[in-house]
Amino acid sequence: MGAISPESLRGRRQRADVIAGRCYACPTSTVPCSGIKVVGGSMSVDAAELLRELDVHVASGSTEATLILRPRGGTAFEARILPLVEHIDSHMVRSRLSGRRDSPASTILFLGATATRSIVERATSGEFDLLTQTPLRLIHDGRVLEAAPPPEPIAPPPLKGRPAWVRWALARHLLLNRTPTRQPDHATALGSSQQAISQAARALGDLVVDDGHGLVAPDPGRLLEHWRGEYPGPGGQRFGWYALNPVTELADQVVRLAELLEVQTLISGDVAADHLAPWKLPTTALVYVTEPIDLSGDGFVPVALEEANVVTSIPRDPTLWRLASSVKTGDREGTALLADPAIVYWDLLMSGTQDCEEAAAHLADLLIGKRR
Repeated sequence: MGAISPESLRGRRQRADVIAGRCYACPTSTVPCSGIKVVGGSMSVDAAELLRELDVHVASGSTEATLILRPRGGTAFEARILPLVEHIDSHMVRSRLSGRRDSPASTILFLGATATRSIVERATSGEFDLLTQTPLRLIHDGRVLEAAPPPEPIAPPPLKGRPAWVRWALARHLLLNRTPTRQPDHATALGSSQQAISQAARALGDLVVDDGHGLVAPDPGRLLEHWRGEYPGPGGQRFGWYALNPVTELADQVVRLAELLEVQTLISGDVAADHLAPWKLPTTALVYVTEPIDLSGDGFVPVALEEANVVTSIPRDPTLWRLASSVKTGDREGTALLADPAIVYWDLLMSGTQDCEEAAAHLADLLIGKRR
């Protein structure tokens, strides 16, 4: 899918809000941003996105013109957020402050894409508060809050030779089944032959043993680490989309649309992890599909993968649906399929999103039988 510029994407989002009469909800708050009145008009989507990335909780203030902001690990304060400008300089600040009589309980917070060095120095001296996009930072009462750097994405191991889909699927099945399981049962579950299961078990060495009642993993932690180090990922094509609703609702919407087209789906990533081992707020919906689906006529905008909050993927791994489990999602009738916890764990680790490693660690505990 071709990428569109951030300016064009922002315009599409805002126009969609106006046309549909929607309120954009900040994921860190239950307060809809387009319903909050601030100086010069409604709080922009841009401010909500910046505050979210800085992990600042937003709530209604004492008046319609103010908000309560609570930075991570900090004290809440009331702010009057001024309209977004491209560049904040001394002339702009002087003109905005001239003749203004704000209530003592309210703090003026200047919002800009960028700001001059002198403005940043004045903000760090405590003269006023400042929120900038580039670099992303909030300066309040002279203290600077910057976004934590995103974790370095973990590169999947390179694929050497033919993919060992059966061996990797057997490892996942052993992690899901703690009781000894006979080879014919593994073969049935994975849609494979007993001979292929036998070969896969031999390739796994002492990570799997036959105790006389069936195959079992004596050390699930070692098996998970081995599988993670070998598995190259489901592979295949990926398509990026953007839409306005919470990603959990968007995943359910994709499943509904796929059902109408008789396309099979499988939910993984953040949304699946939130069902299996809740830890982080889902920010991206990953939905595996058996063939491409066009979401552009249903409120979705095609975007580059790095800008997407919904990703559809056509995987190469033929075993994904074999170990899937059903779960009730959204507020609709019926169920959706979730990827098995090992695939969800892998997708989380490779996502490179904030808190992905912690969320993956919770899934690992689920897989190897630990409890937090």
